[in-house]
Amino acid sequence: MKEAKSKKLRVYETLKQRIINHALAPGEPIIEAILSKELKISKTPIREALQQLEKEGFVENIPGRGNFVSRISIQDVRETFEIREILEGEAIKRAALRRDPGKLEAIQKAFESSEQSSQDSPSRHFRSGDQIHAFIFESIGNQRLMEIYRRLQDHIVRHRIHFFNNFHVGRSQASYKEHLEILDALAAQDPARCEQAIKVHLRNSLEYIKSII
Repeated sequence: MKEAKSKKLRVYETLKQRIINHALAPGEPIIEAILSKELKISKTPIREALQQLEKEGFVENIPGRGNFVSRISIQDVRETFEIREILEGEAIKRAALRRDPGKLEAIQKAFESSEQSSQDSPSRHFRSGDQIHAFIFESIGNQRLMEIYRRLQDHIVRHRIHFFNNFHVGRSQASYKEHLEILDALAAQDPARCEQAIKVHLRNSLEYIKSII
């Protein structure tokens, strides 16, 4: 039983990372026989992994046709940002009063130092920004909420890779300033300012995506 679970988890993690990173593109078929041969695993754990990925929105099963990587629509993006605004808007108000000053200072220094290198590597900018968003949830100390955010983050990264291939420097600079305001609001322990800062950032990010598709 434990070995079967381990095989399913290996298939699940392999496929999920390929989907998130677009090694498997939206709409691409997922052929069980090919996976079985490549991973040297029977079809049972592959099917179980695909069922889990379908539940999480990464895979779509079309009766009579098989499994495909789920496509990404603007509605998917809107819904993800709506969820983020609800979760992060509330979380940051609590984090403002609970955050660790030492960790916040370290994150701010790391974020500011990443700005120079992000001119050549937008992905570096995104990773630094992700650390800020994760810090907000970590500051609350609610493990179940943190797990919800981690699962949501998988979709956030997938959407980002899908839409930000032609990332504009102007948006990078604006996003940098928005994150600085989030950090400053956290340092000031101002819940209302924190909520406003996170909402401005998320809404501007959504509008940017809408403008490039």
